[in-house]
Amino acid sequence: MKLPKYVLIFLPAFIYSCNPDFVEIDNATAISTLNYPNTVDDLEQLLAGVYATQHAAGIFGRAIGPYSTYVLDHTCDLSWQGSPNWIQMGQNNTLPNDAFLRQIWPDLWRGVQRANTLLSGAARVREHANGSTLAEVDLIRGQALFLRAWYYFYLTAFWAETFIVESAGGERMGVPIVTEAANSLSETQVSRATVTETWEFIISDLVTAAELLEGTSWTSLPDKHKADEWSAKGFLAKVYVFVQDWEAAKALLNEVISQSNKALVPFDVYRTMFNGEHEFNSESLYELNLNVDITYPGADDRSMGSHIGTMISPTYVSPITGTASASAWCNVFPHAKNIARFGFDLGHYFPPGTTVANVANVDPDYVAASKKARSEKTVDPRLWVACLQPYVDSMVVNGVKYPISHYLDINEIDMEAWSFRKYINLNGTELEINRANGSNILWLRLADIYLLYAEALIRTGNNADALEYINKVKRRAYGFTVDEPSPIDYKSLSDRTMASDPVLRNDPLKYERWAEFFGEFNWWFDVCRWKMGASEAAYYEKIRGGSIQWSDDSDYAQPIPIDELNANPSMEQNPGY
Repeated sequence: MKLPKYVLIFLPAFIYSCNPDFVEIDNATAISTLNYPNTVDDLEQLLAGVYATQHAAGIFGRAIGPYSTYVLDHTCDLSWQGSPNWIQMGQNNTLPNDAFLRQIWPDLWRGVQRANTLLSGAARVREHANGSTLAEVDLIRGQALFLRAWYYFYLTAFWAETFIVESAGGERMGVPIVTEAANSLSETQVSRATVTETWEFIISDLVTAAELLEGTSWTSLPDKHKADEWSAKGFLAKVYVFVQDWEAAKALLNEVISQSNKALVPFDVYRTMFNGEHEFNSESLYELNLNVDITYPGADDRSMGSHIGTMISPTYVSPITGTASASAWCNVFPHAKNIARFGFDLGHYFPPGTTVANVANVDPDYVAASKKARSEKTVDPRLWVACLQPYVDSMVVNGVKYPISHYLDINEIDMEAWSFRKYINLNGTELEINRANGSNILWLRLADIYLLYAEALIRTGNNADALEYINKVKRRAYGFTVDEPSPIDYKSLSDRTMASDPVLRNDPLKYERWAEFFGEFNWWFDVCRWKMGASEAAYYEKIRGGSIQWSDDSDYAQPIPIDELNANPSMEQNPGY
């Protein structure tokens, strides 16, 4: 696989040249490999670029989420019907020419290339370093390895032929392993490693990152966004779960829980920490640092913000017509089956026979019942953390509060057409902040560690402690003390959940992972590693645009983008495409 051609486009001028005389220059101040990077400050400049690539347009600037995981796992349904690519992805029928995957693939590789460039430069600076400078270089190396593993995690989770399940699948195709910045086109013509080799590469980077970052804690700005010891160990433990190394996962997850001094935040903090509040809190192990950017919109790679909020933006009641009005792009909304999965079964906000979605047609009994369910917590409270309810919740538009509407362009009057709440601007519209949302992405947090630990405990025979860690997460969601028994505790690992569907109805571990992280970009990878694709497709049935189709033979792995296949003769396509 050429690293791919996109990577060559973004290779720094001081790294890539076809002419060996390129660096033979008279101007000693010009950048070349002879004089850059030469100091710790130079390395910090490169490190900033490796971090920034995480929210490039093809990653968390826009594409991961609304252009990929939200659609593949049916977190969302499609309001806008103008893209065949989007509809096909929502039907689990993605093609190699998919426009969205062709954004994600090159930007992930750009992150790898930038990490490799930094690691090469760090090795050179380290040769002449000593004392405190040596320690500073090693901290930068640790972060670069963490970040390279981060980019590889997504490349592997999206495009490896399979996850490792019960020790099977490791011999199948992973992704190419590239450890140095390419100096020529031929060096980008890399073939795919195996699944086992790819995960082992990620693990190796994270093991070394954890060693280099040991004892490190970034407590103040501008460094709070950086990966530290517990970021690396938490991420490594998650990878151990993903490759089903249960003993290694259990030991490291326990270390993170017992020694990191992390704690679940109260529910009132939890409910707004996805909307630009309570950043870098006690629950966060690693988050992507974003800021509202008035200069560049979120979809621009130069932006400090994210465009995701623009795409999932809520719709509200027009004060003039009483019908739905767009607050930004309003492309996708929560799939109606997700509302039911949280335990919401209170009828519909429009009485039978209603033909027009208008605030004047709302059933007042529905509003009253909804408010009662929310206050008495007879529906999972996380529904209203993740979503905004039509005609019950509201949003702010240019300083004025308006009710949330039945979602824009949804002509199915009887459909639960809610809006997303996580990762949107609660204080105005996305257009008011230049479509550059500044809400940090909480990429790894303690609730994830608790539920991964529960999974590892189950797989190593300790069901009692596993149930306790599942209940800790649930207790916080219902406002109870995390470490004390509560009236809402699950009594067994097969106890009844809020979900009514056969997939999650009697599986508290899976339900809690689904409900706790709804809208946080995790569920698709859980579906893949648990091989739940067929049952999930059967539950969701369809999207607006067509019926969901599923094939166990191909749909867990996405197709290698056509640009890569055309550019790299060593690249092999995934089966079924």
